[in-house]
Amino acid sequence: MSFWRKIFNRAGKGSNIVESSDTKLVGLGSVNIMDLEKLIAPLIRAATKIEVQPASRPPENAQLLSHFGGQPYFEKGEKWPLTRSGRNMQFIFQVFNEEGLELPQEIKLIQFFYDWEEFPWDTTDDGWLVKIYKELDVENIVNIPRPAELDESKYCAIKFKPIKSLPDWEGIDAVCDKASAVSCALNSEEPWDAYENAVKRLVGEEDYLSQLGGYPKWVQGEITPKNKNGEHMKLLFQIDSEENAELMWGDVGLIYVFYDEKSGETAFNLQCH
Repeated sequence: MSFWRKIFNRAGKGSNIVESSDTKLVGLGSVNIMDLEKLIAPLIRAATKIEVQPASRPPENAQLLSHFGGQPYFEKGEKWPLTRSGRNMQFIFQVFNEEGLELPQEIKLIQFFYDWEEFPWDTTDDGWLVKIYKELDVENIVNIPRPAELDESKYCAIKFKPIKSLPDWEGIDAVCDKASAVSCALNSEEPWDAYENAVKRLVGEEDYLSQLGGYPKWVQGEITPKNKNGEHMKLLFQIDSEENAELMWGDVGLIYVFYDEKSGETAFNLQCH
């Protein structure tokens, strides 16, 4: 369990789903937890847990490694990212794609920059940037010094761990509304309890964490963005409030970034307690 453990407030949790599921209960008959597990098991997605290590001295080749803080990868001709209003953004992390990571194959490197003064909350806000490299030219790597007005960010290495992911209770209705109906049939008072027990049996207990791919674990409620064709975008990554990297997203929150492989479009959201 991470230092920034979330205290989950169930007050009102799932009330909209319970109401919308009333008419779907007709015809379900007698159901049990196994029926629910069979229903959601096909939804399991592979994901990669991001384990942020304690701050340390960056190695000489840090620009070519996945890490939080420190010096990002740049190539000749690039400049330090700015907001639309002209402020320098803080470098948060970068991940080089490698075998076993749940990133789209065409992505070689992802970086994330953020403006703590602007403190953006969603896609339309200024002050966030997902930088995606689909090709790397390491022969032309350059060191662009961190702008003087930015606070120094500690270098933290990353370890990766494969995990399995299912939608949380806030998100299941957008993926499989029958699952929420069956959960209501199993436990009309606290349907989320039936669903979370099924998830735990299939993939283990899901907590807030930093990860690549999989499904988001929402703090305030499901708001998965859609692409121009009206299809739900897939989670590219979510980043927790990380003690080692000294990251705090609002009141112990998370950031979520989604990606559409066809268009290359990205979407951003921040939620906190």
